[in-house]
Amino acid sequence: MENDKFDFKAAYDELKQKHDLPKFEKLAEDFDIEKIADKESIFLIREIRRAINEKITAYLHLFETLINPNAPPMFVFSILRNSSDKNKNIVKEIYKMLSKIQIEAMKLDTIYKEDIEVKFVNETFSTWQELKLRIYKLIENFEANFEENDTSQNRSYFD
Repeated sequence: MENDKFDFKAAYDELKQKHDLPKFEKLAEDFDIEKIADKESIFLIREIRRAINEKITAYLHLFETLINPNAPPMFVFSILRNSSDKNKNIVKEIYKMLSKIQIEAMKLDTIYKEDIEVKFVNETFSTWQELKLRIYKLIENFEANFEENDTSQNRSYFD
């Protein structure tokens, strides 16, 4: 490209047609892929996969904290104390799904193959459509239980 500015969306649209990828707007909505628009790369699909993995990694860390709290923020203890066994099982299920995605992403960082990167983007996007709804409902339950059973007002370190 000469002095022309890199057109990320046009480059994505070419990839989308070639590989039947999700709509740009949907990926941007879920994974903020527009933030990589300034990265002119011949491996655009890898950059998109990495942007997707950033969000997956953030949620993986959150669920890891819920399963194995090691110096978490205080509200996490309140959430865990007030969580039902059903919610704890959902946390573990989601964590397992996120972990599988993370392992696949690590594998893809070792050897680049466009078709496998495309498969990851498509499968992760599809999986995320289910996961985000489950995560949202879980967080709503945490929020409701936190407000109903807020024991932090009854007990604190300074009482």
